[in-house]
Amino acid sequence: MFSFPPIPPLEGMHPIVVHFPLGLLLIAWIPMLLCVVDKKRRGKWMHTALTILVIGTLFTFAAVFTGEATEEIIGSTTQIIEDAVHEHEETAESARNYFIVTTVLFFFATIARKKLEASNKKPALIVIAILVALGYGLGTLTLANAGHQGGVLVHQYGIHAPITSVSPSSTQTNQPSINHDDDDDDD
Repeated sequence: MFSFPPIPPLEGMHPIVVHFPLGLLLIAWIPMLLCVVDKKRRGKWMHTALTILVIGTLFTFAAVFTGEATEEIIGSTTQIIEDAVHEHEETAESARNYFIVTTVLFFFATIARKKLEASNKKPALIVIAILVALGYGLGTLTLANAGHQGGVLVHQYGIHAPITSVSPSSTQTNQPSINHDDDDDDD
């Protein structure tokens, strides 16, 4: 019989939530590029890009929040793992901050576009576009780096978020599994 999987506890939501900002924010360049090349539908492409940026940026808050919850239950580990977790957290927060700035700039560009085009202030639009491109570029590189660091935590250090809640009567702990052995058979 079909049944839904259990809903993970908050600290187990990180692997689920984190893929939304990764997917959304790493494809936002497509409608942004179409804003530049498709002048006839520029407004629609700008609204599409803005929607993707807003949703993706909101999910960065959820990813950081659930990541911090997961970090709380990791328990004692080696200093190398603690440093890797800290670096992952700092990189993810930086990516979130880059996308906050980029989204706000893109929002103002969307609002001001018609006024600036009508008043022949195209240099101002070009400056805003360059700032958005720089913010987006820094954000995507930082986001990709944070994703890579998260992958290292999982695949190299064996840090896993719990996917089910453990009842108090259970003998198991609610700690993520930490595997210090190298399981790769690449030899």
